[in-house]
Amino acid sequence: MSDGLYLGRQVDPASGELGDRLDLDPADLLTHGLIVGMTGSGKTGLAIVLLEELLAQGVPVLAIDPKGDLGNLLLLFEDLDAASFEPWIDAEAARRDGKDVTTAARDISGTWKNGLGEWGLGSDAIGSLKKTHDAVIFTPGSEAGVPLNVLQSLDAPAVPFESAEEDLRDEIGGIVAGLLGLLRIDADPLQSREAILLSNLIEDGWRAGRGFGLEELIAAVADPPFEKLGALPVETVFPRKDREGLMLALNNLLAAPSFAAWREGEPLDVDRLLRAPGGRPRLSVVYTAHLRDEERLFVTALLLDKVKTWMRRQGGTSELRALVYMDEVFGYFPPHPRNPPTKRPLLTLLKQARAQGVGVVLATQNPVDLDYKGLANMGTWMVGTLQTEQDRDRLDDGLTGAGLEKSAVDRLLDATRKRVFLLHDVHRPEPCLLHSRWAMSYLRGPLTRDEIARLTEGRGVAPTAQASKEAEAPSGPPVLPPPYESLFLSRHGGQQADLHLLVKHAARYKGGGETVGVSAWPLGGATAAEALEAPPFEVAEEAVAADSPPGVRYGSLPAWLASDAEKEIERALRQRLPDKLSVTVYVDPVTGEQSGPGETREAFVERLRADGGGKAAEKLRTRLEKKKAVLAERQEEVEGRRQEKWFAIGKAVLRMTGLGGRRRSASGVDAVLTKDRLEDKAEARLAAARAEVADLEQQLKNLVEIDPERLQEETLSPARGGVKVLRQDLVWVY
Repeated sequence: MSDGLYLGRQVDPASGELGDRLDLDPADLLTHGLIVGMTGSGKTGLAIVLLEELLAQGVPVLAIDPKGDLGNLLLLFEDLDAASFEPWIDAEAARRDGKDVTTAARDISGTWKNGLGEWGLGSDAIGSLKKTHDAVIFTPGSEAGVPLNVLQSLDAPAVPFESAEEDLRDEIGGIVAGLLGLLRIDADPLQSREAILLSNLIEDGWRAGRGFGLEELIAAVADPPFEKLGALPVETVFPRKDREGLMLALNNLLAAPSFAAWREGEPLDVDRLLRAPGGRPRLSVVYTAHLRDEERLFVTALLLDKVKTWMRRQGGTSELRALVYMDEVFGYFPPHPRNPPTKRPLLTLLKQARAQGVGVVLATQNPVDLDYKGLANMGTWMVGTLQTEQDRDRLDDGLTGAGLEKSAVDRLLDATRKRVFLLHDVHRPEPCLLHSRWAMSYLRGPLTRDEIARLTEGRGVAPTAQASKEAEAPSGPPVLPPPYESLFLSRHGGQQADLHLLVKHAARYKGGGETVGVSAWPLGGATAAEALEAPPFEVAEEAVAADSPPGVRYGSLPAWLASDAEKEIERALRQRLPDKLSVTVYVDPVTGEQSGPGETREAFVERLRADGGGKAAEKLRTRLEKKKAVLAERQEEVEGRRQEKWFAIGKAVLRMTGLGGRRRSASGVDAVLTKDRLEDKAEARLAAARAEVADLEQQLKNLVEIDPERLQEETLSPARGGVKVLRQDLVWVY
């Protein structure tokens, strides 16, 4: 058994055949890694396989999860039985496949057993993995998982300020940048008066061993404990009347009901994120999918700054001590000149973390939106199928800049497909193709807050505290801007309701076919357009209710919903909805028939069988009848030539014996040979006719006897101008 990370098997670029097992040395990740691939490339699956292997070897993992996929790492079902999978089956997806939940769970159970078996894994491997680590999903700003006390970052550090002055100033810079980002205030540390004042206030307090709550920070803004900022009086640089705007913004943040959860839960302590009590390695998934973009940036920047400060206090090592994984890093590490609060600590980690045994792995589907200069220290690249030529060109630049020949890169990129990645590791002699193994974790897809609550039940806020908070929850939802009125939809039966965009849409597709459906998008992001980038789910229109359910807590409204929301949503739908309504159809390469939009594989097969092969089969039957007639003619021709040959043989014999008159043996033999040649030619034509008939019969059999395995999947886009919005509402989903 190898001590490496079992990622999968090598792939022959020419034949596509799987070769030897491929293991990655954990120490290779000290030079950090990048996973890139478009949606559907298997990028998330490869990342989860990598994290499984690290956890199996006792390496703690801190995973930042802005989409909700990484909670799948907790879905480890040792028995691999249908009952374990059933609670996590998406009922809507099962219905679309023509199955109930129980049947879908049984099928998924079989799929996972077979998939793991093909890669030499099973229940024993899952059981062993579960024993190696502790796993927690942290949910800052929410009690769905284990709450994370983000604002405790304002507390005074445990060490004297003078002993780690540089690190703590960096940490203050990250806190201030994130906090002002929440308030949508320019956070330039050299130009922003707000940033300069807050940084000085926090440093002054920390030097004195004094931390801050938001209340104390607001009071300090109103009445700073020092008279000067630099060489000038505070009142000259930042007069009180101007500071009132900052005070009000901080107070609005403090007063927001949703912000109370930010001050509860586990402290943002890196040691506790990486190790459970007793020292057991921990997988800490910091789930941020429920947060607005500026909130995600704030949390992620604070977290990265904490990791950076923690890292600098560790001794040097040549072994991988811990790994930081960031999924969907788009927006967190953009090219110059964009500079979000997450970029600076990420750059520091990429440049310095190796010496302290900390590896960083980033994942994205948008390579053009990464700062490639900042990725110069990346030692391991895993590149899957890319979406655009622009993406490919950017990856070409990055890999050739890492010392690879462009021709070799292009050859391997051409061979990528689902679950097949170009692997470049600076510790290996040359790049290769990697086919990722089957994940031990059930790849359920993004988890909702209610699902996380089920998964982490008993590990979050104590039941008494939870009950108390529910009792204090408001009785009704926040008021929506006109013309919207609150609607309600129970999806999981939980207690947390979040606002979604509800759209009833009709789509007409290229090649024919129409669909009418209702979809719901979670309203995250800074704009309506960004909200539509999240994956939607299908809704049964009759399940939407007008009555508010009892005992439900409501999330906050997105900031962009306050003004001209209807127009912004309409504009976003015109721009983004057509791309979101692409559907998967099935194509039969034999008949050339295509399924209709929304038609299941099973229904399509039954239709093809009932059709008896359709027009293509009718054409084949006509050709077959003609060829059978030719075959009959060829059979008659052979019989005729055979009789002619035997007549010629008889005649030649008679002449040779003299019974037929004067002997002419030579001419008789020539006649026999000629007839024999004519018979051979007739038999060859008969054989060709038989082969043509057999081929047409086989083709007809293939048309009539439909093999579901031969069907191919294709993506079908709506026709130009073929999308209509029939209904547009806002709905609270709980």
